Amino acid sequence: MIKVKLIFFVSVLTLVGCKKDIFDPNNNMGGCTDIDALNFNNEADFEDNSCQYAYIQEYEISYYPDENPNSSIPFVDSWDIPGTGADADLLLKIKHQDSSSYLFISPIMENQSANSPAYWPAQENYKLVNKTYHWELYDNDATNSNEFIDSGSFNPISIAINNKITVHGNHLPSNSTQLIIHYALGD
Repeated sequence: MIKVKLIFFVSVLTLVGCKKDIFDPNNNMGGCTDIDALNFNNEADFEDNSCQYAYIQEYEISYYPDENPNSSIPFVDSWDIPGTGADADLLLKIKHQDSSSYLFISPIMENQSANSPAYWPAQENYKLVNKTYHWELYDNDATNSNEFIDSGSFNPISIAINNKITVHGNHLPSNSTQLIIHYALGD
């Protein structure tokens, strides 16, 4: 009988010692705990599978400086051959700021007007993450390939809104390039 009581007592102690925390919806808050998600919640106590991510669909240059502020030829500030009426042949590059490899290099958009949006579809379903990205825009024409137009950096997670990430280049605000990255939500 003593042996049975001892086994019972040890069993009860084992069960009490292995007690799991009971989930209490009044004291625990679910949410997205992945810092790469658009809806990351640093106050969430547990992952509730609600994370939403930004997947790039399209890149857009909606504006770039009409004239080349860095032209080395006096009185010639056109991106292309003077007197032809041609505009820049745009080349867009995007990479992680700490990387030497580009995640996107656009096809060249020939004779693109400064005030007319240029669009490039995403070459792959790329998921944006909570990192700093760097972009560069060039005029890549026959007279001077890879002529720098503008560049900038951004963290997409902090500025994404309504399926767009809108950033501006490093030139003065009145002459700054505008890059818009269109994205779709996914989990």
